[in-house]
Amino acid sequence: MKNLRWWSPEAPEDKGGQPATLLSRRWVQTFLFELPALKRAELESSLRYKVRSTLPIDIENFVMHTQIVRRAGKIFGAVFLSSDQAKDLLAGSARALRVGVPLFIAKNLGPRVLLLIASSEGLEVQFYENGALKTSHAPIAARDTALRERISAQYPDARIVGLAPDPAFPLPPDLSGGEIPAAARARLLDSFPAWATKRSSMLPQIAASVLMVAGIALCAMTLTNQALSRQKRNAEWKAWVAKAESAAAAPSARDQTAAWLKAEGIPVPELFVRLAKVWGSETQILDLEWLQGKLVLTARSPSALASLKKLIADPWFHDLRVDDIQLQKDGHEVFTVDGSLAIDK
Repeated sequence: MKNLRWWSPEAPEDKGGQPATLLSRRWVQTFLFELPALKRAELESSLRYKVRSTLPIDIENFVMHTQIVRRAGKIFGAVFLSSDQAKDLLAGSARALRVGVPLFIAKNLGPRVLLLIASSEGLEVQFYENGALKTSHAPIAARDTALRERISAQYPDARIVGLAPDPAFPLPPDLSGGEIPAAARARLLDSFPAWATKRSSMLPQIAASVLMVAGIALCAMTLTNQALSRQKRNAEWKAWVAKAESAAAAPSARDQTAAWLKAEGIPVPELFVRLAKVWGSETQILDLEWLQGKLVLTARSPSALASLKKLIADPWFHDLRVDDIQLQKDGHEVFTVDGSLAIDK
């Protein structure tokens, strides 16, 4: 920070509670542009376009900060350019730093004013029109009267005033008579813009953390509810199947079905027709196996319990047992049931 600051008054203090330190023009360049009446986002775009099209520099080599200011019914855009080397230093002391060039001065100083500020770099020459910064010249040597006269000749009707914030760097003797009075000097120093580095907000991180915790809690509740619902459903199925199996089917119907099946053999086509009649179109047969007198059937249904009830009620099937039930994402249930046909009895 040795070469970053060039003046730090003991009083008055900055709004942040620390002495306001002016930044050298070596580190920060200041420009002010009048902007049209546009929306905030459009103002930023217009300001960046003016910087790229007006200034003979490559702004990619600078750290650029912008500030929108409204004054006397007009909109101005301030641009602060600093070298990339000073980026970390500026960000670390943002609340204590002020840019060493005022954007506006009191209009009672005159409609056109040439302000010379004495700094460690020499004389910083700024031209103001109707109180707003128009042109900012690079610092010149305090004793270089020839260059100073050439700059002054560009503004023949401008009033020349001086400001020496740091006693270590006074104005040249020929300018001491034009120094700004003490009362106006204090107001002018207060108007120096602050180097406002935006601090990253923690709100996005906090919101993301809250949403993540809420999402995890919701997933845990959903999984728990699904597990409890599945346990309850399986218990109901087991109780219902046990009750249904304990009730013997009507002997006459069972015997008639067994006799027909024995006479016809293993009726595979008829079996599919029978299942379609029992279940209709809501239950889909995914797989059917017949091995050593055992029937294994896998199906998909909106309700496995309802499909199982219809199957048990049909005299073609008996000794049915549910092996597996899986709940799908679309709400349907895929279940596997094994048992026997009446041909085995």
